[in-house]
Amino acid sequence: MARKLIFPMILLLALIGALLYIGPDRWLQISILPEAETSTGTNDFAISMQAAVVAACLAVVSLIVLWSLFLWVWRLPNRVKTGYGRKREANGMIAVEEALIAGEAGDSDRARRKAQKARELLGRPALTELVSAKAAEASGATSEAKTHYTALLEDPKTEAAGLRGLARIAKDVGDHKAAIEMGKTAYEPSKGPAWAYEVLFNAQLGDNDWQGALDSLSLAEKRKHVEKDKAKRQRAVLLSAIASQQEAKGEKSEAIDTILKAMDASPGFAPGAALAARLLAQDDQTKKAANLIEKAWARAPHPALSLAYRDIFKSESDKTIAKKIKQLVKTNPDHRESAILSAEHALSEGDGVAAITALGTLLRGEDPSARLCSLAGAVEENLGNKTDARAWHLRASNAPLEADWSDLDPNGPSFDYTDHDWRRLICSYGESGELIHPRYEARKPRRAVVTELTPGQIVDEDVISRETTPTETIIEAPSADDPGVVIDEKEAESLGSRLNNLLGNSEKG
Repeated sequence: MARKLIFPMILLLALIGALLYIGPDRWLQISILPEAETSTGTNDFAISMQAAVVAACLAVVSLIVLWSLFLWVWRLPNRVKTGYGRKREANGMIAVEEALIAGEAGDSDRARRKAQKARELLGRPALTELVSAKAAEASGATSEAKTHYTALLEDPKTEAAGLRGLARIAKDVGDHKAAIEMGKTAYEPSKGPAWAYEVLFNAQLGDNDWQGALDSLSLAEKRKHVEKDKAKRQRAVLLSAIASQQEAKGEKSEAIDTILKAMDASPGFAPGAALAARLLAQDDQTKKAANLIEKAWARAPHPALSLAYRDIFKSESDKTIAKKIKQLVKTNPDHRESAILSAEHALSEGDGVAAITALGTLLRGEDPSARLCSLAGAVEENLGNKTDARAWHLRASNAPLEADWSDLDPNGPSFDYTDHDWRRLICSYGESGELIHPRYEARKPRRAVVTELTPGQIVDEDVISRETTPTETIIEAPSADDPGVVIDEKEAESLGSRLNNLLGNSEKG
Protein backbone atom coordinates (compact mmCIF):
# COMPACT_ATOMS: atom_id res chain seq x y z
CA MET A 1 0.00 0.00 0.00
CA ALA A 2 2.83 2.40 0.85
CA ARG A 3 4.40 1.87 -2.57
CA LYS A 4 1.18 2.98 -4.29
CA LEU A 5 1.23 6.32 -2.39
CA ILE A 6 4.80 7.23 -3.30
CA PHE A 7 4.07 8.57 -6.80
CA PRO A 8 0.98 10.68 -5.79
CA MET A 9 2.96 12.16 -2.89
CA ILE A 10 5.78 13.15 -5.26
CA LEU A 11 3.28 14.85 -7.59
CA LEU A 12 1.65 16.67 -4.67
CA LEU A 13 4.98 17.90 -3.38
CA ALA A 14 5.93 19.03 -6.88
CA LEU A 15 2.63 20.98 -7.15
CA ILE A 16 3.16 22.63 -3.76
CA GLY A 17 6.68 23.60 -4.71
CA ALA A 18 5.47 25.08 -8.01
CA LEU A 19 2.80 27.13 -6.23
CA LEU A 20 5.32 28.46 -3.72
CA TYR A 21 7.72 29.33 -6.49
CA ILE A 22 5.09 31.27 -8.49
CA GLY A 23 3.83 33.13 -5.46
CA PRO A 24 0.55 35.13 -5.08
CA ASP A 25 1.80 38.24 -6.90
CA ARG A 26 2.00 36.81 -10.39
CA TRP A 27 -1.07 37.12 -12.57
CA LEU A 28 -2.10 35.68 -15.88
CA GLN A 29 -3.74 38.16 -18.29
CA ILE A 30 -6.02 36.54 -20.92
CA SER A 31 -7.18 38.72 -23.82
CA ILE A 32 -10.17 37.68 -25.91
CA LEU A 33 -10.17 39.17 -29.46
CA PRO A 34 -13.30 40.99 -30.64
CA GLU A 35 -15.64 39.13 -33.01
CA ALA A 36 -15.33 41.74 -35.82
CA GLU A 37 -12.61 44.02 -37.03
CA THR A 38 -14.85 47.05 -36.59
CA SER A 39 -14.95 46.49 -32.84
CA THR A 40 -12.52 48.66 -30.97
CA GLY A 41 -12.78 47.10 -27.52
CA THR A 42 -11.18 43.94 -26.10
CA ASN A 43 -12.39 41.49 -23.49
CA ASP A 44 -9.70 40.86 -20.90
CA PHE A 45 -9.66 38.21 -18.13
CA ALA A 46 -7.10 38.16 -15.31
CA ILE A 47 -6.32 35.27 -12.96
CA SER A 48 -3.47 34.59 -10.62
CA MET A 49 -0.89 32.06 -11.63
CA GLN A 50 -1.51 29.96 -8.51
CA ALA A 51 -5.24 29.77 -9.22
CA ALA A 52 -4.54 28.82 -12.85
CA VAL A 53 -2.28 25.94 -11.82
CA VAL A 54 -4.79 24.66 -9.25
CA ALA A 55 -7.63 24.95 -11.78
CA ALA A 56 -5.63 23.02 -14.37
CA CYS A 57 -4.87 20.27 -11.87
CA LEU A 58 -8.51 20.06 -10.84
CA ALA A 59 -9.53 19.85 -14.46
CA VAL A 60 -7.15 16.98 -15.12
CA VAL A 61 -8.31 15.13 -12.00
CA SER A 62 -11.93 15.68 -13.01
CA LEU A 63 -11.29 14.26 -16.44
CA ILE A 64 -9.61 11.20 -14.93
CA VAL A 65 -12.50 10.64 -12.51
CA LEU A 66 -15.09 11.03 -15.24
CA TRP A 67 -13.24 8.64 -17.56
CA SER A 68 -12.85 6.07 -14.80
CA LEU A 69 -16.53 6.34 -13.98
CA PHE A 70 -17.39 5.85 -17.62
CA LEU A 71 -15.21 2.77 -17.87
CA TRP A 72 -16.64 1.34 -14.65
CA VAL A 73 -20.18 1.73 -15.93
CA TRP A 74 -19.18 0.28 -19.30
CA ARG A 75 -17.59 -2.80 -17.73
CA LEU A 76 -20.20 -3.35 -15.04
CA PRO A 77 -22.23 -6.01 -16.91
CA ASN A 78 -19.13 -8.05 -17.65
CA ARG A 79 -17.98 -7.75 -14.06
CA VAL A 80 -21.31 -8.94 -12.77
CA LYS A 81 -21.21 -11.86 -15.16
CA THR A 82 -17.58 -12.64 -14.34
CA GLY A 83 -18.21 -12.44 -10.61
CA TYR A 84 -21.03 -14.94 -10.89
CA GLY A 85 -18.84 -17.19 -13.02
CA ARG A 86 -16.00 -16.99 -10.55
CA LYS A 87 -18.28 -17.90 -7.69
CA ARG A 88 -19.66 -20.79 -9.73
CA GLU A 89 -16.15 -21.94 -10.59
CA ALA A 90 -15.05 -21.65 -6.97
CA ASN A 91 -18.00 -23.77 -5.86
CA GLY A 92 -17.18 -26.26 -8.59
CA MET A 93 -13.57 -26.55 -7.48
CA ILE A 94 -14.73 -27.03 -3.90
CA ALA A 95 -16.97 -29.86 -5.13
CA VAL A 96 -14.00 -31.41 -6.95
CA GLU A 97 -11.89 -31.20 -3.82
CA GLU A 98 -14.61 -32.76 -1.67
CA ALA A 99 -15.20 -35.52 -4.24
CA LEU A 100 -11.52 -36.47 -4.29
CA ILE A 101 -11.25 -36.41 -0.50
CA ALA A 102 -14.42 -38.46 -0.07
CA GLY A 103 -13.24 -41.00 -2.63
CA GLU A 104 -9.86 -41.36 -0.94
CA ALA A 105 -11.59 -41.74 2.43
CA GLY A 106 -13.83 -44.48 1.05
CA ASP A 107 -17.09 -42.48 1.26
CA SER A 108 -18.27 -43.52 -2.21
CA ASP A 109 -21.77 -42.02 -2.04
CA ARG A 110 -20.52 -38.58 -1.08
CA ALA A 111 -17.79 -38.79 -3.71
CA ARG A 112 -20.33 -39.47 -6.46
CA ARG A 113 -22.64 -36.64 -5.28
CA LYS A 114 -19.83 -34.14 -5.24
CA ALA A 115 -18.60 -35.32 -8.63
CA GLN A 116 -22.08 -34.76 -10.07
CA LYS A 117 -22.16 -31.27 -8.57
CA ALA A 118 -18.74 -30.51 -10.06
CA ARG A 119 -20.00 -31.53 -13.52
CA GLU A 120 -22.94 -29.15 -13.16
CA LEU A 121 -20.87 -26.18 -12.01
CA LEU A 122 -17.70 -26.44 -14.07
CA GLY A 123 -17.23 -26.13 -17.77
CA ARG A 124 -14.19 -28.41 -17.72
CA PRO A 125 -15.23 -31.76 -19.15
CA ALA A 126 -11.82 -33.38 -18.79
CA LEU A 127 -11.53 -32.58 -15.09
CA THR A 128 -15.11 -33.50 -14.27
CA GLU A 129 -14.92 -36.77 -16.21
CA LEU A 130 -11.77 -37.73 -14.34
CA VAL A 131 -13.26 -36.87 -10.95
CA SER A 132 -16.46 -38.72 -11.81
CA ALA A 133 -14.46 -41.77 -12.89
CA LYS A 134 -12.48 -41.73 -9.64
CA ALA A 135 -15.66 -41.40 -7.60
CA ALA A 136 -17.36 -44.24 -9.49
CA GLU A 137 -14.28 -46.40 -9.05
CA ALA A 138 -14.26 -45.72 -5.31
CA SER A 139 -17.92 -46.73 -5.04
CA GLY A 140 -17.37 -49.93 -7.00
CA ALA A 141 -19.41 -48.80 -10.01
CA THR A 142 -17.03 -50.33 -12.54
CA SER A 143 -19.26 -49.82 -15.58
CA GLU A 144 -19.81 -46.15 -14.79
CA ALA A 145 -16.09 -45.62 -14.20
CA LYS A 146 -15.27 -47.27 -17.53
CA THR A 147 -17.73 -44.94 -19.25
CA HIS A 148 -16.02 -41.85 -17.84
CA TYR A 149 -12.51 -43.16 -18.60
CA THR A 150 -13.59 -44.02 -22.14
CA ALA A 151 -14.79 -40.43 -22.61
CA LEU A 152 -11.27 -39.26 -21.73
CA LEU A 153 -9.88 -41.20 -24.70
CA GLU A 154 -11.51 -38.75 -27.11
CA ASP A 155 -9.15 -35.91 -26.15
CA PRO A 156 -5.42 -36.40 -26.92
CA LYS A 157 -4.55 -34.47 -23.76
CA THR A 158 -6.47 -36.89 -21.54
CA GLU A 159 -6.02 -40.10 -23.53
CA ALA A 160 -3.19 -41.40 -21.31
CA ALA A 161 -5.27 -40.82 -18.17
CA GLY A 162 -8.18 -42.71 -19.72
CA LEU A 163 -5.97 -45.61 -20.73
CA ARG A 164 -4.45 -45.85 -17.28
CA GLY A 165 -7.85 -45.86 -15.63
CA LEU A 166 -9.22 -48.54 -17.96
CA ALA A 167 -6.08 -50.65 -17.52
CA ARG A 168 -6.33 -50.38 -13.74
CA ILE A 169 -9.96 -51.47 -13.79
CA ALA A 170 -9.13 -54.40 -16.09
CA LYS A 171 -6.33 -55.48 -13.74
CA ASP A 172 -8.56 -55.22 -10.66
CA VAL A 173 -11.28 -57.40 -12.20
CA GLY A 174 -8.73 -59.91 -13.54
CA ASP A 175 -9.29 -59.12 -17.21
CA HIS A 176 -5.68 -59.68 -18.29
CA LYS A 177 -6.47 -59.49 -22.00
CA ALA A 178 -7.96 -56.01 -21.68
CA ALA A 179 -5.13 -54.85 -19.41
CA ILE A 180 -2.57 -56.10 -21.95
CA GLU A 181 -4.36 -54.24 -24.74
CA MET A 182 -4.47 -50.99 -22.77
CA GLY A 183 -0.87 -51.39 -21.63
CA LYS A 184 0.39 -51.97 -25.16
CA THR A 185 -1.51 -48.97 -26.49
CA ALA A 186 0.05 -46.75 -23.84
CA TYR A 187 3.57 -48.22 -23.84
CA GLU A 188 4.34 -48.98 -27.48
CA PRO A 189 4.85 -45.30 -28.45
CA SER A 190 8.44 -44.10 -28.07
CA LYS A 191 7.65 -42.08 -24.95
CA GLY A 192 5.46 -44.65 -23.23
CA PRO A 193 5.21 -44.00 -19.47
CA ALA A 194 6.62 -46.33 -16.82
CA TRP A 195 3.17 -47.07 -15.36
CA ALA A 196 2.13 -48.56 -18.70
CA TYR A 197 5.02 -51.03 -18.50
CA GLU A 198 4.03 -52.10 -14.99
CA VAL A 199 0.44 -52.69 -16.08
CA LEU A 200 1.48 -54.50 -19.26
CA PHE A 201 4.15 -56.67 -17.62
CA ASN A 202 1.98 -57.73 -14.68
CA ALA A 203 -0.98 -58.47 -16.96
CA GLN A 204 1.20 -60.64 -19.18
CA LEU A 205 2.43 -62.52 -16.12
CA GLY A 206 -1.15 -62.98 -14.97
CA ASP A 207 -1.99 -64.39 -18.42
CA ASN A 208 1.07 -66.72 -18.30
CA ASP A 209 2.38 -64.99 -21.42
CA TRP A 210 6.08 -65.50 -20.67
CA GLN A 211 7.26 -64.52 -24.15
CA GLY A 212 5.18 -61.34 -24.16
CA ALA A 213 6.48 -60.42 -20.72
CA LEU A 214 10.03 -61.06 -21.95
CA ASP A 215 9.51 -58.69 -24.90
CA SER A 216 8.06 -56.02 -22.62
CA LEU A 217 10.99 -56.45 -20.20
CA SER A 218 13.50 -55.94 -23.03
CA LEU A 219 11.76 -52.72 -24.09
CA ALA A 220 11.57 -51.46 -20.49
CA GLU A 221 15.26 -52.18 -19.95
CA LYS A 222 16.09 -50.24 -23.10
CA ARG A 223 14.05 -47.28 -21.85
CA LYS A 224 15.58 -47.62 -18.35
CA HIS A 225 12.22 -48.24 -16.70
CA VAL A 226 13.65 -51.24 -14.83
CA GLU A 227 16.96 -51.68 -13.03
CA LYS A 228 19.62 -53.63 -14.91
CA ASP A 229 20.21 -56.30 -12.24
CA LYS A 230 16.49 -56.78 -11.70
CA ALA A 231 15.94 -57.14 -15.44
CA LYS A 232 18.64 -59.84 -15.64
CA ARG A 233 17.07 -61.86 -12.82
CA GLN A 234 13.58 -61.56 -14.26
CA ARG A 235 14.85 -62.50 -17.71
CA ALA A 236 16.48 -65.63 -16.27
CA VAL A 237 13.20 -66.73 -14.66
CA LEU A 238 11.11 -65.97 -17.77
CA LEU A 239 13.50 -67.88 -20.02
CA SER A 240 13.53 -70.81 -17.59
CA ALA A 241 9.72 -70.88 -17.58
CA ILE A 242 9.71 -70.88 -21.39
CA ALA A 243 12.32 -73.66 -21.47
CA SER A 244 10.23 -75.70 -19.04
CA GLN A 245 7.22 -75.35 -21.36
CA GLN A 246 9.33 -76.35 -24.33
CA GLU A 247 10.63 -79.41 -22.50
CA ALA A 248 7.06 -80.45 -21.66
CA LYS A 249 6.17 -80.20 -25.36
CA GLY A 250 9.14 -82.36 -26.32
CA GLU A 251 11.04 -79.49 -27.93
CA LYS A 252 14.37 -80.43 -26.34
CA SER A 253 16.64 -78.52 -28.74
CA GLU A 254 14.66 -75.28 -28.35
CA ALA A 255 14.55 -75.79 -24.58
CA ILE A 256 18.35 -76.12 -24.41
CA ASP A 257 18.87 -72.92 -26.42
CA THR A 258 16.42 -71.06 -24.20
CA ILE A 259 17.80 -72.27 -20.87
CA LEU A 260 21.34 -71.40 -21.89
CA LYS A 261 20.19 -67.82 -22.47
CA ALA A 262 18.69 -67.88 -18.99
CA MET A 263 21.99 -68.96 -17.48
CA ASP A 264 23.81 -66.19 -19.36
CA ALA A 265 21.43 -63.69 -17.75
CA SER A 266 21.83 -65.06 -14.20
CA PRO A 267 24.39 -67.88 -13.75
CA GLY A 268 23.50 -68.31 -10.07
CA PHE A 269 19.81 -69.08 -10.69
CA ALA A 270 19.52 -72.58 -9.22
CA PRO A 271 16.23 -73.68 -10.89
CA GLY A 272 17.61 -72.68 -14.28
CA ALA A 273 20.95 -74.40 -13.63
CA ALA A 274 19.23 -77.63 -12.55
CA LEU A 275 17.02 -77.61 -15.66
CA ALA A 276 19.97 -76.80 -17.91
CA ALA A 277 22.06 -79.61 -16.42
CA ARG A 278 19.26 -82.13 -16.90
CA LEU A 279 18.63 -81.12 -20.52
CA LEU A 280 22.33 -81.03 -21.41
CA ALA A 281 22.96 -84.39 -19.77
CA GLN A 282 20.12 -85.89 -21.79
CA ASP A 283 21.80 -84.44 -24.88
CA ASP A 284 25.16 -86.01 -23.92
CA GLN A 285 26.70 -82.61 -23.15
CA THR A 286 27.87 -83.60 -19.67
CA LYS A 287 30.93 -81.36 -19.60
CA LYS A 288 28.88 -78.27 -20.39
CA ALA A 289 26.27 -79.30 -17.82
CA ALA A 290 28.97 -79.69 -15.15
CA ASN A 291 30.44 -76.27 -15.97
CA LEU A 292 27.03 -74.62 -15.60
CA ILE A 293 26.48 -76.19 -12.18
CA GLU A 294 29.96 -75.19 -11.03
CA LYS A 295 29.27 -71.57 -12.01
CA ALA A 296 25.93 -71.64 -10.22
CA TRP A 297 27.48 -73.28 -7.12
CA ALA A 298 30.16 -70.60 -6.99
CA ARG A 299 27.43 -67.95 -6.72
CA ALA A 300 24.58 -69.60 -4.82
CA PRO A 301 24.92 -73.27 -3.73
CA HIS A 302 21.70 -75.25 -3.50
CA PRO A 303 21.17 -78.95 -2.63
CA ALA A 304 19.41 -79.51 -5.97
CA LEU A 305 22.60 -78.49 -7.75
CA SER A 306 24.73 -81.04 -5.89
CA LEU A 307 22.16 -83.71 -6.69
CA ALA A 308 22.18 -82.77 -10.39
CA TYR A 309 25.98 -82.69 -10.37
CA ARG A 310 26.24 -86.20 -8.96
CA ASP A 311 23.65 -87.44 -11.44
CA ILE A 312 25.86 -86.23 -14.29
CA PHE A 313 28.73 -88.48 -13.17
CA LYS A 314 26.74 -91.40 -11.75
CA SER A 315 28.15 -93.73 -14.43
CA GLU A 316 31.76 -92.73 -13.65
CA SER A 317 34.15 -94.54 -11.30
CA ASP A 318 34.18 -93.78 -7.57
CA LYS A 319 37.55 -92.11 -7.96
CA THR A 320 36.27 -89.80 -10.70
CA ILE A 321 33.16 -88.92 -8.72
CA ALA A 322 35.25 -88.09 -5.64
CA LYS A 323 37.46 -85.85 -7.75
CA LYS A 324 34.48 -84.05 -9.25
CA ILE A 325 32.85 -83.52 -5.85
CA LYS A 326 36.03 -81.94 -4.51
CA GLN A 327 36.20 -79.75 -7.60
CA LEU A 328 32.66 -78.53 -7.00
CA VAL A 329 33.33 -77.84 -3.31
CA LYS A 330 36.40 -75.75 -4.18
CA THR A 331 34.26 -73.30 -6.16
CA ASN A 332 32.65 -72.15 -2.89
CA PRO A 333 34.44 -73.89 0.00
CA ASP A 334 33.12 -71.72 2.85
CA HIS A 335 29.42 -72.27 2.16
CA ARG A 336 27.41 -74.61 4.38
CA GLU A 337 26.19 -76.58 1.37
CA SER A 338 29.80 -77.34 0.46
CA ALA A 339 30.39 -78.75 3.96
CA ILE A 340 27.20 -80.81 3.74
CA LEU A 341 28.14 -82.09 0.28
CA SER A 342 31.56 -83.16 1.58
CA ALA A 343 29.93 -84.97 4.49
CA GLU A 344 27.37 -86.70 2.25
CA HIS A 345 30.06 -87.90 -0.12
CA ALA A 346 32.27 -89.13 2.73
CA LEU A 347 29.30 -91.01 4.21
CA SER A 348 28.51 -92.60 0.83
CA GLU A 349 32.10 -93.91 0.80
CA GLY A 350 31.75 -95.25 4.35
CA ASP A 351 34.18 -92.71 5.84
CA GLY A 352 32.28 -91.67 8.96
CA VAL A 353 35.26 -89.81 10.45
CA ALA A 354 35.60 -87.52 7.42
CA ALA A 355 31.84 -87.02 7.39
CA ILE A 356 31.57 -85.97 11.04
CA THR A 357 34.62 -83.74 10.60
CA ALA A 358 32.95 -81.92 7.71
CA LEU A 359 29.75 -81.46 9.73
CA GLY A 360 31.44 -80.48 12.98
CA THR A 361 31.41 -76.72 12.46
CA LEU A 362 27.78 -76.68 11.30
CA LEU A 363 26.58 -78.77 14.24
CA ARG A 364 28.29 -76.50 16.76
CA GLY A 365 27.78 -73.15 15.05
CA GLU A 366 24.02 -73.12 14.40
CA ASP A 367 20.75 -74.60 15.53
CA PRO A 368 20.93 -77.83 13.51
CA SER A 369 18.11 -78.39 11.05
CA ALA A 370 16.28 -81.70 10.64
CA ARG A 371 18.41 -82.37 7.60
CA LEU A 372 21.67 -81.88 9.51
CA CYS A 373 20.45 -83.94 12.49
CA SER A 374 19.40 -86.78 10.19
CA LEU A 375 22.75 -86.71 8.45
CA ALA A 376 24.60 -86.63 11.78
CA GLY A 377 22.54 -89.59 12.97
CA ALA A 378 23.48 -91.55 9.85
CA VAL A 379 27.14 -90.71 10.43
CA GLU A 380 26.96 -91.94 14.04
CA GLU A 381 25.32 -95.13 12.78
CA ASN A 382 28.28 -95.56 10.44
CA LEU A 383 30.68 -95.08 13.34
CA GLY A 384 28.79 -97.60 15.45
CA ASN A 385 27.63 -95.05 18.03
CA LYS A 386 24.04 -96.29 18.41
CA THR A 387 23.13 -94.11 21.37
CA ASP A 388 24.47 -90.95 19.78
CA ALA A 389 22.71 -91.85 16.54
CA ARG A 390 19.42 -92.23 18.38
CA ALA A 391 19.92 -88.86 20.06
CA TRP A 392 20.41 -87.19 16.70
CA HIS A 393 17.36 -88.90 15.21
CA LEU A 394 15.23 -87.79 18.13
CA ARG A 395 16.54 -84.28 17.68
CA ALA A 396 15.67 -84.45 13.98
CA SER A 397 11.99 -85.04 14.78
CA ASN A 398 11.73 -81.57 16.38
CA ALA A 399 14.40 -79.62 14.51
CA PRO A 400 13.47 -76.90 12.01
CA LEU A 401 13.13 -77.89 8.37
CA GLU A 402 15.14 -76.45 5.48
CA ALA A 403 13.15 -74.72 2.77
CA ASP A 404 15.83 -75.36 0.14
CA TRP A 405 15.77 -79.11 0.79
CA SER A 406 12.02 -79.19 0.13
CA ASP A 407 12.67 -78.15 -3.49
CA LEU A 408 13.79 -81.72 -4.19
CA ASP A 409 10.72 -83.71 -5.18
CA PRO A 410 11.22 -87.36 -4.17
CA ASN A 411 9.10 -88.51 -7.11
CA GLY A 412 10.20 -86.09 -9.83
CA PRO A 413 12.66 -83.41 -10.87
CA SER A 414 13.71 -80.61 -8.56
CA PHE A 415 11.93 -77.26 -8.86
CA ASP A 416 8.82 -78.77 -10.43
CA TYR A 417 7.08 -75.38 -10.68
CA THR A 418 3.54 -74.68 -11.89
CA ASP A 419 2.64 -71.54 -13.86
CA HIS A 420 1.57 -69.93 -10.59
CA ASP A 421 4.94 -70.79 -9.06
CA TRP A 422 6.85 -69.33 -12.00
CA ARG A 423 4.80 -66.15 -11.73
CA ARG A 424 5.63 -65.79 -8.04
CA LEU A 425 9.28 -66.59 -8.71
CA ILE A 426 9.53 -63.83 -11.34
CA CYS A 427 8.47 -61.34 -8.69
CA SER A 428 10.46 -62.67 -5.71
CA TYR A 429 13.67 -63.55 -7.51
CA GLY A 430 13.46 -60.50 -9.73
CA GLU A 431 13.10 -58.13 -6.80
CA SER A 432 15.52 -59.60 -4.28
CA GLY A 433 17.17 -62.67 -5.80
CA GLU A 434 15.33 -64.99 -3.38
CA LEU A 435 13.78 -68.31 -4.36
CA ILE A 436 10.31 -69.47 -3.46
CA HIS A 437 9.59 -72.89 -1.94
CA PRO A 438 6.09 -74.08 -2.90
CA ARG A 439 6.66 -77.62 -1.63
CA TYR A 440 7.82 -76.29 1.73
CA GLU A 441 4.79 -74.01 2.00
CA ALA A 442 2.41 -76.84 1.08
CA ARG A 443 4.13 -79.29 3.51
CA LYS A 444 4.63 -81.84 0.77
CA PRO A 445 6.79 -84.98 1.23
CA ARG A 446 10.53 -84.42 1.00
CA ARG A 447 13.36 -86.46 -0.37
CA ALA A 448 15.16 -88.65 2.17
CA VAL A 449 18.41 -87.19 3.46
CA VAL A 450 20.00 -90.67 3.66
CA THR A 451 18.73 -93.14 1.10
CA GLU A 452 20.61 -96.23 2.17
CA LEU A 453 19.78 -97.46 5.68
CA THR A 454 21.21 -100.36 7.57
CA PRO A 455 18.81 -102.91 9.11
CA GLY A 456 17.23 -101.59 12.29
CA GLN A 457 18.36 -98.04 11.62
CA ILE A 458 15.94 -95.25 12.50
CA VAL A 459 14.46 -93.67 9.43
CA ASP A 460 15.19 -89.94 9.34
CA GLU A 461 12.41 -87.40 9.57
CA ASP A 462 12.44 -86.66 5.88
CA VAL A 463 11.29 -90.17 4.95
CA ILE A 464 7.65 -89.34 5.46
CA SER A 465 4.59 -90.77 3.79
CA ARG A 466 2.01 -88.49 2.23
CA GLU A 467 -0.37 -89.17 5.13
CA THR A 468 2.04 -88.07 7.89
CA THR A 469 2.79 -84.56 9.08
CA PRO A 470 6.16 -82.92 8.42
CA THR A 471 7.22 -83.28 12.06
CA GLU A 472 6.51 -87.00 12.43
CA THR A 473 9.36 -89.49 12.61
CA ILE A 474 8.90 -93.07 11.46
CA ILE A 475 10.71 -95.56 13.67
CA GLU A 476 11.09 -99.15 12.60
CA ALA A 477 9.61 -101.48 15.21
CA PRO A 478 12.17 -103.83 16.77
CA SER A 479 11.80 -107.54 16.20
CA ALA A 480 11.98 -110.22 18.87
CA ASP A 481 15.47 -111.23 17.77
CA ASP A 482 16.67 -107.64 17.29
CA PRO A 483 15.30 -105.34 19.99
CA GLY A 484 17.11 -102.37 18.41
CA VAL A 485 18.76 -99.67 20.49
CA VAL A 486 17.85 -100.13 24.14
CA ILE A 487 18.46 -97.27 26.56
CA ASP A 488 18.37 -98.13 30.26
CA GLU A 489 17.26 -95.68 32.94
CA LYS A 490 20.75 -94.38 33.56
CA GLU A 491 21.32 -93.74 29.87
CA ALA A 492 17.88 -92.13 29.54
CA GLU A 493 18.61 -89.70 32.37
CA SER A 494 21.88 -88.60 30.74
CA LEU A 495 20.50 -88.47 27.18
CA GLY A 496 19.90 -84.73 27.39
CA SER A 497 23.42 -84.02 28.59
CA ARG A 498 24.85 -86.33 25.92
CA LEU A 499 22.97 -84.40 23.23
CA ASN A 500 24.29 -81.11 24.58
CA ASN A 501 27.79 -82.51 24.49
CA LEU A 502 27.29 -83.51 20.87
CA LEU A 503 26.42 -79.90 20.03
CA GLY A 504 29.06 -78.36 22.30
CA ASN A 505 32.64 -77.47 21.72
CA SER A 506 34.09 -80.52 23.44
CA GLU A 507 35.44 -83.22 21.15
CA LYS A 508 33.77 -86.58 21.27
CA GLY A 509 35.97 -89.61 21.68
